[in-house]
Amino acid sequence: MTSALARAYQEFTFKAEYAYDYGMPQSLARFDHMFSGLHLERMFLGRHKLLHFRVWYRDQLSQYVREVLLDPRTLSRPYLEPKTVETLVNGHLKLGMNYTTAIHKLLTLELLHRQFVDAR
Repeated sequence: MTSALARAYQEFTFKAEYAYDYGMPQSLARFDHMFSGLHLERMFLGRHKLLHFRVWYRDQLSQYVREVLLDPRTLSRPYLEPKTVETLVNGHLKLGMNYTTAIHKLLTLELLHRQFVDAR
């Protein structure tokens, strides 16, 4: 019974860490944002993986995300819709939404563009 309980705990913490980081539904992300001062992420993050971009983008990297993604160069790219980018960034940083995957893609796309297209 002890091993089954340990396995259930392990599974729960693994799924909770994923949900807290990448897979958090928008409704829970807003709740988490409201209570971000309590640092509830400490209960789950870091048990199974090291990188936790949802919280980092929202807190420690928020200025970087703003500087890169809301930069006029970024917003002028022909393949991006500026209002959508602004909505995603502001939703994640200010409104407690979870746009981690979209922010990953946008940052990657913009940094590649700056490195390989603008550098020419």
